[in-house]
Amino acid sequence: MSQPFAIVGAGALGQSFAALLARAGCEVMLLSTERTAERLRAFGEIRLVGAVEARVPLDSLRLTADPEQLPRGAGVIFTTKGQDLPRAVEHVRDGAQVGWVAGVQNGVQKDDLLSDAFGAERTLGAATIFGARRTETGEVHVGSSGMTYLGEFGGRLSDRAVDAATALQNAGIPTEARSDIESVLWSKACNATGVFGVTVLARASNQRLFSDRHLMSAYLPLVRETAAVARAGGVQVGNFKGFPPIQSYVERSEADILAEVPEQPFDGDPPAYASMTNDLLAGFPLEVEGVFGDVVERGTRQYISVPCLRFVRDMIRGLNRGSI
Repeated sequence: MSQPFAIVGAGALGQSFAALLARAGCEVMLLSTERTAERLRAFGEIRLVGAVEARVPLDSLRLTADPEQLPRGAGVIFTTKGQDLPRAVEHVRDGAQVGWVAGVQNGVQKDDLLSDAFGAERTLGAATIFGARRTETGEVHVGSSGMTYLGEFGGRLSDRAVDAATALQNAGIPTEARSDIESVLWSKACNATGVFGVTVLARASNQRLFSDRHLMSAYLPLVRETAAVARAGGVQVGNFKGFPPIQSYVERSEADILAEVPEQPFDGDPPAYASMTNDLLAGFPLEVEGVFGDVVERGTRQYISVPCLRFVRDMIRGLNRGSI
């Protein structure tokens, strides 16, 4: 019998993962707040629209607000926002015997938190750019199924990572198990600091960012400073399928990169916004500490100069006060 999954967090991403795994025949439990669980029960199903179309009845999975009901030995994927992860970890740790845990939050701080709570031997590295948001009508709009990566820390490929990646892939979530998951995680972190730093402050769409030479000129230093922090910690960034070419952005000259940016910026139709930018526009709290605060702190400890990251961190901290 295949290992059961537990998805912690019933936001757009958690609902998407749980619904698609359940549709593929996996045993899935979705751990939610009681308020969200009541809303989902009233809706009767998880409905995905957009890049992925699916209507999954709630009776095809187990929905609960009680961590003691999580299947023993489950593979647990935390899909909460970064600022909600500590509370979610404590909630699960109090009532569940897990097989392994992974978090798909932005940044790399999440992995330290999970390892401290559940043990390094039970923690997998995970990164995703599966894009989804909840709509006012209760549906989940999937902008892109993107790419998801899983892997063991320490440079090895394990059966549990391969099995979990295979299950996600078979569920329609493009996924790959990697032996170099640290490089994947830091490459995603580089893109996160660049994309969030520019699009939050400029309130710009992702399409606008990557088609505007001025915005790309602001994006590149954030990427490069984050890569420098990774390198000081012994990790080299790379170019990974589904992600922007972070290694190329670090190694190539700025002039060569900007020469490939279109002459005329555009916002797309409809414009697509990064998750932190969506949160800013909606007035929600921003995961500034897990993305920017953590990287700046690591840079300080390693004597790496990160003036652009520090500036953006402080600016978004100021914006975040108005979102709480």
